[in-house]
Amino acid sequence: MFIITSCDDDEEVLEDGKADYTLWMQLGSWPNTTQYVVGTNSLTEGEINLEGNGAEVTSVADYGIIPKDGYYYYPSTSSDFGKLTKFEFKDDLLQVVEEVPYTYQNSISSYTWIDDNTLLLIGTNGDSDRLLYTLVNASTLEISNGELDIPAIPEGYTAVYEGNVEYANGKIYISYTYSATWPDPAYPGISFAVVDYPEMSISTIINDEQTSGRGGSSMWMRASGVDEYGDVYMLLYPGWLAEGTPSLIYRINGGEETLDDSYIFNVSETIGDEVIGLWYIQDGKAIVKYEDSAIQEANPDGLHYIKFALIDLYSTSLIKKLDLPADKGTMIQNVIVDGSQVFIQVNAESDADYVWEVNTSTGEVTPGIEIVGGYDYILRLDNMKE
Repeated sequence: MFIITSCDDDEEVLEDGKADYTLWMQLGSWPNTTQYVVGTNSLTEGEINLEGNGAEVTSVADYGIIPKDGYYYYPSTSSDFGKLTKFEFKDDLLQVVEEVPYTYQNSISSYTWIDDNTLLLIGTNGDSDRLLYTLVNASTLEISNGELDIPAIPEGYTAVYEGNVEYANGKIYISYTYSATWPDPAYPGISFAVVDYPEMSISTIINDEQTSGRGGSSMWMRASGVDEYGDVYMLLYPGWLAEGTPSLIYRINGGEETLDDSYIFNVSETIGDEVIGLWYIQDGKAIVKYEDSAIQEANPDGLHYIKFALIDLYSTSLIKKLDLPADKGTMIQNVIVDGSQVFIQVNAESDADYVWEVNTSTGEVTPGIEIVGGYDYILRLDNMKE
């Protein structure tokens, strides 16, 4: 069993073999890596230690995985796996609950939940020239596959890249772009496919030229969210696809098929750097992840240059840049919202790493559970409460 040195309450809660929260950690550097999962029932105190503990999961899954209500869903589309698996982290093991063959999509990086039992996976085929979807019954793993009829790839471009995916009021919203052969930039501008559910037919394609890129990849890091009114917020940023355009947050009012023309949030201008991740909290507030250019300029070979900020989506303003150590790694799922609490896991350059709790009114941060060393990366933090 893994060891959690925390308070006595943890030992009582862990009697059912389940953990409220899990952390994924990696030893080694690509391609010689090993991944582990460890669990805890408190993020506010104590410590968690990987050495000699945790489930080694390298051969069965990776950190591009989907958590929901105490389970993980893993669409492995590689030639080595070719299956869709539902896991439960219990008794310090990542245990298979249900498993079905799955080979329809070659690459999946984005998903959303239509409801508590319907998972939507968005990806592409082997040539990356078709936008595909899979609807999954989370209870039975019954699947339904199809293709989304987006416009053909423009001449001079080679692939389609899916990005943010959200569902609201009977509509699915998918951001995407067309890419060229590296290192040529992506197609200028961005596109949103508006899909009617459950028909899974495209009703509208929205195009905008104020920035470029595809948005986030929610299997690894969120860049979109839906507020309490059903309004959809999507962060679009250039990244390696289209350097030089701003990071913008768009709003689509719930159930609508057009961008809200009264709303545009140039968040890279507000923060002063490129913003690459977004996690919606509540009441219009969100956490964003950005690349700190001052840190990069001071140490061009350094790996720790990722920072976080608390923003107000409604007023398009910065509440506070969070006083956290610089994090290592860009595409990392290290923010969770647990009711009124928000936690951020940071892989700092110092010897001590923590999960930090954020006061969403003031932006103040408090160190919680310490993550004891012996790893090279902390890859993701998940809320596994049912």
